[in-house]
Amino acid sequence: MVQPPPPPPMPPNQPPTPEDGTGAPQDPAAKAPQQPQQPPAPPPAQATTQPSFQPPAVPPVPPSPPSAPPAQPAWGGPAAPGSPSPAAPYPYPSANPNPNPYAQQQPGPYGAYPPPGQPFGAPPPAGPPAGGADKKRTAVIIGAAVAVLLAAGGGVWALTGSGGDDPHPPKASGSASPGKNGSTGGDSGGTAGPRDGEDDDDPNSGRQDGEAKVLINQNGPQVEQAGSAVPGVWAFGDYVVKTVQEKVIAYSTSDGKEKWSIALPKRVCAAPADVTDDGKVVVAYDGDTKDSCANYAMLDLKEGKKGWDKPIPKSGGFAESFIGLDMALSGNAVGAAWFGGSGMLRVSDGEPISTPGLEAGCSVDGFAGGKAMLRSWQCVDDETSHIEKLDTSTGKPVWTYDGRKGLGTRKIYSSEPAVVFLLSRDKKSGAVVALKDGKERSVIDQGKETYTPTCGLSIMGHDLGGCQGVAATDSTLYLPTGGEDSYSAGNEIHAFDLDTGKRKWASKRTKPQLMPLRAEGDKVFAYQEPSYDKAGAVVSIGPDGEPKVVLQAPKATMKAEDMFFSARYLYEGDRLIIANTRLSGSSSEGPDANKLLLAFGKG
Repeated sequence: MVQPPPPPPMPPNQPPTPEDGTGAPQDPAAKAPQQPQQPPAPPPAQATTQPSFQPPAVPPVPPSPPSAPPAQPAWGGPAAPGSPSPAAPYPYPSANPNPNPYAQQQPGPYGAYPPPGQPFGAPPPAGPPAGGADKKRTAVIIGAAVAVLLAAGGGVWALTGSGGDDPHPPKASGSASPGKNGSTGGDSGGTAGPRDGEDDDDPNSGRQDGEAKVLINQNGPQVEQAGSAVPGVWAFGDYVVKTVQEKVIAYSTSDGKEKWSIALPKRVCAAPADVTDDGKVVVAYDGDTKDSCANYAMLDLKEGKKGWDKPIPKSGGFAESFIGLDMALSGNAVGAAWFGGSGMLRVSDGEPISTPGLEAGCSVDGFAGGKAMLRSWQCVDDETSHIEKLDTSTGKPVWTYDGRKGLGTRKIYSSEPAVVFLLSRDKKSGAVVALKDGKERSVIDQGKETYTPTCGLSIMGHDLGGCQGVAATDSTLYLPTGGEDSYSAGNEIHAFDLDTGKRKWASKRTKPQLMPLRAEGDKVFAYQEPSYDKAGAVVSIGPDGEPKVVLQAPKATMKAEDMFFSARYLYEGDRLIIANTRLSGSSSEGPDANKLLLAFGKG
C-alpha cells in the first residue's frame, strides 16, 4: 500500500498536548515535583537476549561488550558472562557496590522524549480532558499516588493521566467505619464487600417509561485513605465482576446480588481491562512490602474460583519493587511493566513467555492488550519509541514499527487496528498514527481541532492501553472533541478514515458532552453525561451525525452517576456499567455514598 505523507506541520505557536490525549497540556509543575535532568546518552552496546521477566537494560560502562550477544535465563538471575555492567541513568544511589544487571530503573517520567528530529508538527490546542465529574476528583488521586511513591523512597516520580483540579475534593476520613465483620476496610485489610442498606431507596421504584432498569447498585466499603485503588471490572455472561480491595466479587445482573467472591491474601493492586474468551483473568496483589505489586493470581470468572497463585519473579534491586505495575491481557498472554522491569506470561498456567531482548540502554514503556498484544520500548541514546505486535503464544514479534526520531509512545488507543499517540518529550510535536504491518497506515489529520480522550492516571506511565473515550473499527477511528467549555457547551465525536487519516464525518454538537464507548459497523456508541435535570444515557451515532438514545438511565440515578470518584465505563451488549477504580474515602452516609458499581439494562 502506498503510504500517505504526514500532514504539514502545525503552526509553531500551538500549545503542547496533555498527558492523556491530544489536547492542551496540564502543567505538570502545578501537580508534581520537578523532574530531574536526563544525563547525556552513552555509547550504544551490543544486544542481549533478556529474560521474560526483565528489568530494562541501562547504559553500559567500559569495557566493551562481547562480540556475540550471550543468552540469559528466562526468569531473572545473574547476567551471562561478559555482559556489560550497568550504570544508573538516574541519580539513584546504589545499595550494592556490584550492581545486579537487573536492578535498574525505567527512563524518565515522561518517557525521556528529546526535541524531535522528524516532527509531525505541533498538536492542536485543547482544554481539560472529557469525563465530567471523573476529572474533578483527580487532585485527590494524585495526592494518593504521591504518597505511594514517597513511601517507597523514590525521590523521582512520574504521574501521567487526566488533568483538572477539584476545588472541593473528597476528604479522607480520619477513621473508617467498621464493616459487618468489624474491620475498617482500609488498605491494610478489612471487608471488601459493600455495606448493607444501600438499596433502601430503590431507584427502580419510580422508573418512567423509556428509562433503563438499574441492574446493580452497590456502594463500596469505607477506606482510610482517599484514592484507594480498586482496579479491575469485567462483564462476563450474566455477571459483572469487580475487584474490591482484597476480594473479587461477582454481581448478578438479574437481581444485583453477590453470587460469589474470591478472597486474595492482600489487596488487588493491578488488573488488565480484558479477560480471555473462557473467562480467565490475571490480577496482581500486594506483597509483604506496602505498595508493591509482588504477586499474580489467575481467576476463573466462570467458576468463581482462584487458579494458580505465584510471586512475580525477583531479580534484585529496583526490578523487584514492582512499583507502578500496569497490566494488559490478550489471548492467553498477560504483559506487565513496572518501575524496574517487565515481562509476559501465560494466563492458563502462569509460565513465562520469553520476549525479545533489548540492547543495553533500552527499556519497555509498557503493553496494550485486547485484540492484539502491543509492546512499546525505547532507548536512551535515541529516545525514540519502537512498537511491536507480539505473538501471544511465542512472544516473538509479528511486526515492529521503528517510530519517528524523538517521539515516544504516549498512549495506544487501539491494539487492533493499531492506533498510537506519539509525543515528543517537550510536548511540542506529536501525532495520532495508524499502523499496519509495522508501517504507517496514516497520520490522523487533526487540523486545529481539540480532541480529549480520557486516559486516567498511571503511576510511571506504563498503562499505555488504558484510555477511554476513544473507539475504533478496522476502518474508522472515533475521537471526542473537547476544550475549556466542553463540559457546559457540549462536544462532538469525529470519525476518521484510518486509510487516509481524513475526517469522514462529525456528530452534532451535543450537551452534555459525549464519550465514545465502543464502535460497531459504521456506528459508535457513546456515553452522554447526566445534566442538571436528566440522567446519563448511551447514544448511537452514525454517518448522519445525529445521536440516538439506545439506553436512558433513570432520573433516580442522576446523583449516583455524579458520585463516582474515578470511573470506568463499559457498554457490553445492551448493558451500561459504571465502576469506580478508586474509592474516595468519603465518610458521608446515604444511598450514594462512596459509590462502587452501577449497571443499567433494558427491562
